[in-house]
Amino acid sequence: MRNPKKTTFFNYFLSIKTELIMAIERIFQIILFLLPTLFFPSFEGLFLSSNEKVSRVFYEPTYEVNVQRDVIYGYGLSHDSFNLENPKQIPLKLDVYTPQNKSSNRPIVVLIHGGGFRGGSKEKPPFIAMSNFFASRGWVVFNINYRLLKDFGSVPKVWEAYVDKQTIPSKRMQNKAVYPALRDAKAALRWVIANRTEYGINTDYITVGGGSAGAFSAVGIGITENEDYRDELSVEQDPTLLSTNLSELFEVKTILNFWGGKDCVDAISIFKNKQFYSKSNPSLFTAHGTNDQIVNYEKAEDLKTIYEATGADYILYPLEGKGHGPWNYSKNGNSLGDLALKFIVAQQQLEIL
Repeated sequence: MRNPKKTTFFNYFLSIKTELIMAIERIFQIILFLLPTLFFPSFEGLFLSSNEKVSRVFYEPTYEVNVQRDVIYGYGLSHDSFNLENPKQIPLKLDVYTPQNKSSNRPIVVLIHGGGFRGGSKEKPPFIAMSNFFASRGWVVFNINYRLLKDFGSVPKVWEAYVDKQTIPSKRMQNKAVYPALRDAKAALRWVIANRTEYGINTDYITVGGGSAGAFSAVGIGITENEDYRDELSVEQDPTLLSTNLSELFEVKTILNFWGGKDCVDAISIFKNKQFYSKSNPSLFTAHGTNDQIVNYEKAEDLKTIYEATGADYILYPLEGKGHGPWNYSKNGNSLGDLALKFIVAQQQLEIL
């Protein structure tokens, strides 16, 4: 007959041994899991790191360009009015212009059309032309659409109240449309980051540019922080945020400001009581007609004054006698695209032929 005490002790010893073996196995699994991280902090870094030189670009058109149209970069809510009745999800789309080359570490340009946040689209001829201009010279270009006033995108209640308090009545609807537009443009940047491998891009070399309302957006995107125009709405209030790669972060290196201004920065600065201007702001290229009757030339001078005060890099081209939207401007044989390209190359220290 077995001794009950010996059996109990044996079972206890066996259970301890089993737990010990399982613990050792768990530790071993953790070590195996961590080994790649210890030696290679980021697998992505093996291919796209700040230490890797970006692909060469060119002054002249060098490549044929592939265009991928209407790629969905996320979703946003649209309503019948800013009272937010009858919400429905709508797709947010962009076009990708890719140079026909085998490079896998190419710089990025994101373009944002104008239209006063009321109209316009990525199909506007100047933005198609600018997209082809940069892509044919080695950049991958993302030309985006975003929600407009007619879409009545989701706006935080506190933002609505802020706009109503700060804005004259004739501008209130337009200024409420700014929030979803900036939210979408930032979502597009996060989508670009999330798809960096597919498009062979180096996310250390991001340029964001736009014309008119798109330039206001570009300045706002480049200078504000990642959480601005993103976290003021929760995913409970706007579930479509979950479609916008919320975990991705980006840093803009250069802003192309074609007859825009800093209002989108100032709005969120006042709204959140934050200071954004510093020497670490993205380098700023500004071209602005001195006779612009829609966006006053003083907007360009205001940004110049701030950049001079902070010591951040900038260049300002006063387009003498020009009005709003002079896309065909040329200076000493250089188009606006040529001038912008040379600024980007110098600021980002790109290798160019």
